[in-house]
Amino acid sequence: MLEQIKTEAADALRLPKDVACGEVLISFIGRRAVTVENYRGILHYDDNIVRLAAKHCKLEIRGRQLHIEYYNHEAMKITGAITGMEFGE
Repeated sequence: MLEQIKTEAADALRLPKDVACGEVLISFIGRRAVTVENYRGILHYDDNIVRLAAKHCKLEIRGRQLHIEYYNHEAMKITGAITGMEFGE
């Protein structure tokens, strides 16, 4: 119910829903890099998989020679040969 109220308030105030509801934002830069905003934490990290927790889901980035170029409490950039992405529960 609270999420519905937040969504309706964001619509009424014309605010982006990602800001109001804390949704994860994913921006791909070709197949060589991805930027993830509004994530909660790193669940798993190796050369082939980066698994992240977000507010409403889990996110898995797959590829080869993956590297977290930078991360802070707001965003991270993952580089390498990205082959796929999947949302999970």
